[in-house]
Amino acid sequence: MRNRWRLLAWLVLVPLWAAAQAQPKAQAPDPSRIAQLEFRDQYGSLDSLARRSGAPVVVVVVSVRRLTLIEQWERDLSERVPGIRFMNVADLPVDVPVDLERTAETLRKRVPPEVNMLMDPAREWATTFALDTALPNLLVFDAAGQLTARFRGRWTAALAGELAAAIPAQAVTP
Repeated sequence: MRNRWRLLAWLVLVPLWAAAQAQPKAQAPDPSRIAQLEFRDQYGSLDSLARRSGAPVVVVVVSVRRLTLIEQWERDLSERVPGIRFMNVADLPVDVPVDLERTAETLRKRVPPEVNMLMDPAREWATTFALDTALPNLLVFDAAGQLTARFRGRWTAALAGELAAAIPAQAVTP
């Protein structure tokens, strides 16, 4: 009787296991691909991480609904690391239809004119790096465009100090 159960288990479980192995697996996003993607800012200009190669860059990715949380980050880090480059990405909601022109208009009203906010309607940044954008995500890239550190949260002096220390020193010029 015991051998019949083993045979039955073998006949049922092995085909199930083989079928599961044959299912196509979701491809993990390629982080190097994001560098080449271009996004429009609130003024209609295109930008990408690749355009900023040659110096370290801090990419701030946050929900468009939480933009006020990034101002302190940029002000503090600019003082701690003179010459650091920033790229701000507004993660747009997927649960409601988004009109990019209206979003750009809102950004022009709410964000200081010298701050460009790239709009990411497909959530490429959040998806690629598995980000929860309810709080700011700060991704540190070296001059070659390689991700070297990541941080998440509201600004605090302690966290800003950690982030500043993680920024590669090469090629940061005022």
